[in-house]
Amino acid sequence: MKSRLNAICRPKGFKASARACGLKKKDRLDLALIYSEVPALACGMFTTNKIAAHPVKICKLHLKGRLAQAIVVNSGNANCYTGEKGRAITEKTAELSARLLEIPKERALIASTGIIGKVPDFAKIRLAIPGLVKSLNGKDGSRAAEAIMTTDTHPKEWTRKVSIGGTTVTIGAMAKGVGMIAPNMATMLCFITTDAAIEYPALKAALKEAVDKSFNMITIDGCMSTNDSVIIMANALAGNKKIKLRTGDFAKFSEALSQVCLNLARMIILDAEGATKFITIEVSGAMNNQQAKQAALAVANSNLFKTAVYGENRNLGRVIAAAGASGAQIKENAAVKCSSLKNKFVKVKVDLKIASGTARVYTSDLTPEYIKINAEYN
Repeated sequence: MKSRLNAICRPKGFKASARACGLKKKDRLDLALIYSEVPALACGMFTTNKIAAHPVKICKLHLKGRLAQAIVVNSGNANCYTGEKGRAITEKTAELSARLLEIPKERALIASTGIIGKVPDFAKIRLAIPGLVKSLNGKDGSRAAEAIMTTDTHPKEWTRKVSIGGTTVTIGAMAKGVGMIAPNMATMLCFITTDAAIEYPALKAALKEAVDKSFNMITIDGCMSTNDSVIIMANALAGNKKIKLRTGDFAKFSEALSQVCLNLARMIILDAEGATKFITIEVSGAMNNQQAKQAALAVANSNLFKTAVYGENRNLGRVIAAAGASGAQIKENAAVKCSSLKNKFVKVKVDLKIASGTARVYTSDLTPEYIKINAEYN
């Protein structure tokens, strides 16, 4: 496996561990734990799918207290559309983890990814959690990143340092996702740790800005997951002066967080199921930025366009047709430019010729391998 950044353990006071509990086949790591030595300010952003997984619901409930200390993540089973049994398993996982970690249940967050509609085997999870807790250390961040993968080919991690008032603050993050990727947030999970001291409104605003610039601007197949979760924990152990909204320190922290998320978003596209191309779509000349995004996503989600890119078929009519059907205002003399389709990295520029709104969206091509992977996924 590529990537050994140990990213989520880079900020002070964070530990991680990983185990193979049997939810996935062939003894692959499938259970991860992220832990802060002290209570951390926490917030998250989640799927807008009306059929949300039980872990998403529990996270939203627990995050009302604005504090968290642990995140337990399993792969191999989404625990969604699993009724009362699934809900009970999520709650039992939080209760057991919290008891062993000696923290309040409300400070234990749960996340899952994998097959939808199948009740997870809680016996396997229950047996693995004690070992997960006992093996917590400051060096297993990359193993945790590996444990949350499904059809990903490698772990996705990023870390960044930023100076706040002369004090070094560290941000670490890990993510997974290669399919069922579509705004808002594209099946993806992302967990972010930081030792920054920051006020809650500032943390929440920085996370929203980062997600809007990154995970909400990628699409692979236009399919929204039931489990999408981006969660950040900030434990203040860096000792910096507390970051507040609308300050220079906030701007620096927010930019650093956005860069971390954008790099992870790009990794997701580069690792997209069966993909051979990384496509950047830039729309300009829109009525406003929202309409620019609307047009860009319409192009990015066009199967005709994506298959043309795979086949290196320079059919730009498919681009303008998708933009025209997006609902965004567009003139008939709208312009389309495209780089060589023979390269791995492809850039498409669309000028709607209306006003000055802009947007940039990332996607991949659509290949026979994508169809094969999803036809056989179970």
